[in-house]
Amino acid sequence: MLLVLALLVLEAIPLLALIDCIGRDPTEFPGGAADRRGWILWLCVGVATAWCLVGNGVVLGYYYAIVRHNAAPY
Repeated sequence: MLLVLALLVLEAIPLLALIDCIGRDPTEFPGGAADRRGWILWLCVGVATAWCLVGNGVVLGYYYAIVRHNAAPY
């Protein structure tokens, strides 16, 4: 049971990043709509491989490339 809970937690992080990516406007991506589509595909791969921790690397890449790039200045 503990293993199932751990796998669900590992899946939640890339899944939330995928939902965030789908909800973003294409103008927030450097390459526009094509870049957004690419990130959606990569985050789908991240959701599928989150159990072996590969997906978390994809989420980190999404965070630094898109989320942090569009963050409001202090």
